[in-house]
This record gives sequence, structure tokens and C-alpha cells, in this order.
Amino acid sequence: MKHLRYGQGGMYKAFMFGTPSIIVTKPQVCKKILMDDENFELGWPQSVLNLIGRKALHGITSQEHKRLRRITTSPIKGKHALSLYLSLIEEVVKSSFEKWNAIEDEPIEFLSEMKKSTFEVIIRIMIGSEIDPQWLDMVEKVYTIYLKGFLALPINLPGFAYHSAFKICRDLLKQLS
Repeated sequence: MKHLRYGQGGMYKAFMFGTPSIIVTKPQVCKKILMDDENFELGWPQSVLNLIGRKALHGITSQEHKRLRRITTSPIKGKHALSLYLSLIEEVVKSSFEKWNAIEDEPIEFLSEMKKSTFEVIIRIMIGSEIDPQWLDMVEKVYTIYLKGFLALPINLPGFAYHSAFKICRDLLKQLS
């Protein structure tokens, strides 16, 4: 519908998360925005900033952000890095197939299961290969609740995803302290 109102440019005005926003739908426009530091700034809605907390990295300069992104992604970026983790990925995929095969007479929600497998690969790359499956399930559930809060309307009342994200974050911080 937006293209009828604004044309085929791939960039549309919207009001999201309580703030004016721009929706970008074309890869070329995304690249231009992400690469143009002079005209576009990295920004987050206030509701997301509240979830992230005061000590998060959202207050750093764009140059520092690029440097940190380069440092943190270099171990997992490129063909060489992928080849280092290929056996780990293969192990996780085989394990997932075995789990799915053991489930009889129940449909498997493929996208959810693939998200879990992907999450396991990422966690095992970052933390190490020996991870307790119960701990991994707990972390995946916490992450899912937290992520849903990022994408939800900023309503901080019981029963809403935003409130659940605050609650899970507070509980997680207590466990880590």
C-alpha cells in the first residue's frame, strides 16, 4: 500500500514505536542509508533504548561502532572462518535431524527448529563447543522473549511482550550478579 502513496522509491515514512520512522524496502536504498554516515545516523526508538539499558553500546560514535563491529565479526566472517566452523555446523545439523527423527506422530515447525539450530551454532562458536543442552534451551527462550520485546509496542504492563522483556532482563541480570 505504501508504494501507491509514495511511489516505487523503496523508502516510506511511517510512525513506529512511538516515533517517526522510515521503512526501506529495496536493497540499493538500504545500502545507501547504511553507508551514508553524513546524512543518516544510527538510532533506536526510546522503547528499545530502555530495554537495552544505560550501559549498552548505543551511545558510541559511528566510527567506534564500525570498529567494534569489525572486531566482533571478523572471527565468523568470510569463507575461511566458515570452513573453520563447518564441522561444528554439520554436528549441530545432524544432531537436530536426529532429534526431529525421534519425534513421532507430531508435526515439526521447521522455521522454529532451524532458528534453534542456528542459535546453537552461534552460541557454540562464541562460548565453546561443550554446552549443557538444558542451559542452551533456557538461554534461547530468554533471548526469544527479549527479542519479542524489541519488536513489540512499548506497553510496559503485564501480559505484553515489552513488559515480559523487561522482566526477563531483570531476572537474567540477577542470575549473572
